Amino acid sequence: MTELIGTTGASPGEVHTLIAAIRAGAVEGAQGEVIALDTQAPADASDQVQEGWHRAVEASSDQLAHIADRTVHQARAAAAAMETRPVTSRSEPSSLSTPVDQVGEEQVQQVLEAAERIFVSLTGYTAFDPDLSQEILEVVLKSVSAEQQAGYVRQLEAFAEAGRERLVQLYGKYGPGGKFADESHCYLTHQPESVVVCERLDSVPMWLEAVWNDELAAELTLERFTKYWRFGLGPS
Repeated sequence: MTELIGTTGASPGEVHTLIAAIRAGAVEGAQGEVIALDTQAPADASDQVQEGWHRAVEASSDQLAHIADRTVHQARAAAAAMETRPVTSRSEPSSLSTPVDQVGEEQVQQVLEAAERIFVSLTGYTAFDPDLSQEILEVVLKSVSAEQQAGYVRQLEAFAEAGRERLVQLYGKYGPGGKFADESHCYLTHQPESVVVCERLDSVPMWLEAVWNDELAAELTLERFTKYWRFGLGPS
């Protein structure tokens, strides 16, 4: 979809915003389905059960609305950061999604350093495994197009700035010292490359899943982390 929109001549920021709007629309559609459940509580249920049903529907609907709003807000902030980058020659191809077969070591290190700065600033945690970080980033960064590799550190920093509150919630809940922390269940919550994974989940989730599942024997880890990031940041 990114490539298709890119062929229309839309800028990277516009593409990013349009994709986010599509995602937000899907969430709003789900919200409508949830709202419809408000009238479907069991007819023979007690008043207490009926009240609990309505409260659950209301809470779920509110959370979905929050997710949709947040998706658009963060996309606009990231798009604004993208539009401030130097404009490339108009004679260059407009494709935004040329795959890369391998990411250079220097690029991996630059992204890792940025991810570590962000992660430590949010968690204060430094007992992560840098070798594991490098191994994972060598794979995850394959979901960044060749055209975006050079500016990816800036893109990651813009994402972290726009989504700081959401990242704080993630690590405060599931990260080091969090109420629901369980490194054995999902080690990504204790690793700095998780910042990159979050950004890719918001940008190109299917591409990320494809490269991850193709090269890393840890499908459940990504699946669990995805659930934390997408659905696990509401009230405890």
